[in-house]
Amino acid sequence: MNDNKQIWLLLDSRSYGGIETHVLQLARSMIKHHIDVEVIFMAKYGNHPICAIFTQEHIKYRVLKHGLYSLIKSMYIERPRLIHSHGYKAGICARMASLLTQTTVVSTFHSGEIVTGKLAIYDAIDRFSAGLSHALIAVSAPINARLNNQATIVNNFVGIARQSFPGTDIAFVGRLSYEKGPDIYLKLASYFPKVPFHIYGDGPMLEQLANTASDNVHFHGHQDCMDQQWQHIGLVVMPSRQEGLPMAALEAMAHGIPVCAYDVGALNKLIEPNNGWLAKTGDIKTLRNSINQWLGSSIKRNFNRSRQARKKIIVQFSDVATMPIIINCYNKAMVRNHCSHQQIKPRLVEHSHATN
Repeated sequence: MNDNKQIWLLLDSRSYGGIETHVLQLARSMIKHHIDVEVIFMAKYGNHPICAIFTQEHIKYRVLKHGLYSLIKSMYIERPRLIHSHGYKAGICARMASLLTQTTVVSTFHSGEIVTGKLAIYDAIDRFSAGLSHALIAVSAPINARLNNQATIVNNFVGIARQSFPGTDIAFVGRLSYEKGPDIYLKLASYFPKVPFHIYGDGPMLEQLANTASDNVHFHGHQDCMDQQWQHIGLVVMPSRQEGLPMAALEAMAHGIPVCAYDVGALNKLIEPNNGWLAKTGDIKTLRNSINQWLGSSIKRNFNRSRQARKKIIVQFSDVATMPIIINCYNKAMVRNHCSHQQIKPRLVEHSHATN
């Protein structure tokens, strides 16, 4: 039997969102820790924007031609050390393939949203079949609760860029859908008619939002990558009705950008009084006052808040802080699957960026 020591990150993806950002960060961190990794797409839905980043960064990836059949065949022939699924369909397919190939499967559950329609069916099957995985990971306690607390809670995480002083723009970064609250963001913008409010993202509410937005709101559309945009942003406003632990908040704070948000999902693990603002869900007055506070703060106060936001990410939500927990989950999963592979022993890389 081929003793392949490669780890596969499996996803079924049409666009670039939170799960895709998570997989990118995970692949980067594995390479950084000298772990052989490949990203596997269940199907091709046009030219996926993240593939250009994979190519640029020399991250191995492939797209399966025949979905589940190709996955089972590839797993049986190549015998990866472990397959780590992300998202509803990928998780279901990975577990089905594992039953036939005896491959170790770890599944991460990302979504804290209560979905409807076809997605609700996938969500129910995904959670019902979760026990077939050899280890479960949830990115927040509420998500773990929906899994009957069977999962290991592992924070979403990001790599840390070098420190730079944030910009001055107020921004919404995310999918333009009801659970993300872009309509609430527009209402906030109407309270500050002389202050530009920016929106980075696309989604089903775009036309409705564009027709009702005040003149100070600027739409920038979907962004394949926010790396060039963070330098312009000084405050991210996240009035979500439902969340897990959003990657947009992590990325913003990693760049020293404070976040003003409703207290939903696991955001209270991330945002503290010294690095941002939280408000009770529906309390738009507190969000408005928080924006006012940011606008009225001195350069020194905003810089200190920026440092604290960045420090929070480095200490608790960076790849260096999180990867040992994920590797431990992998090793426990392989033991549970009676796997003959040697345990994963990454060569940890010391973090090179200061916390200031």
